Amino acid sequence: MREIIRKDAIDYTFDELKYKMEKVLSKKGFGSFSSTHEILGVTTEEYCEVVDAVHRKDYDNLKEELLDLAIACVFGVSCIEQKSLDW
Repeated sequence: MREIIRKDAIDYTFDELKYKMEKVLSKKGFGSFSSTHEILGVTTEEYCEVVDAVHRKDYDNLKEELLDLAIACVFGVSCIEQKSLDW
């Protein structure tokens, strides 16, 4: 049977995601992705970094790479929601 993840662990993860996303956006800015292809490129790059961390068994880095992937995904959804993509 799979272990049940506590709600406080999920809440902590969302807080960490929000903190890191705000940090990334303050550094890189709030400029939209240009296209769905840019979203694909960024999320693919982040996914590849997740795969590399898994293969290296670098679990501390894996957590950071998963957060980076989540940030790219959430920001991509925000760009779509705002209809800010050029194509």
